[in-house]
Amino acid sequence: MPEIVDALERSEQYFGVVKISLGGTSKQFEFGVSREGYRALRKIMQLTPFDSMPGVSRKFFFVSKYGKLANSLNYRGFVRVEQGRDGRELEVSLPKDLLANLVWFSEIKEFREAAHLPQVEAKR
Repeated sequence: MPEIVDALERSEQYFGVVKISLGGTSKQFEFGVSREGYRALRKIMQLTPFDSMPGVSRKFFFVSKYGKLANSLNYRGFVRVEQGRDGRELEVSLPKDLLANLVWFSEIKEFREAAHLPQVEAKR
């Protein structure tokens, strides 16, 4: 499952950052998204299904389950939120461009498939 790491805005352009783990190695990639995609990523990263605990961070993973929302241009997707040992899957609304990117990242078998994307160093 790709981990959703960040959503960025630079000079009125929008980007997402995901972390992919393959064979014990992890890499983070930056990819372009629409303004709506950026907003959806920000909403995902603000999900708090558990009580806040100082010093315990949350992680967000795209789960490869999705479908079209009735009467909407957006799609229904699922995100797994993990905090410590706890985890919960939540339904979220995703624009088509963001969903397509997240599905693509979830299907990567080798890092070279994403070689055209900028790699991002992990925040410490």
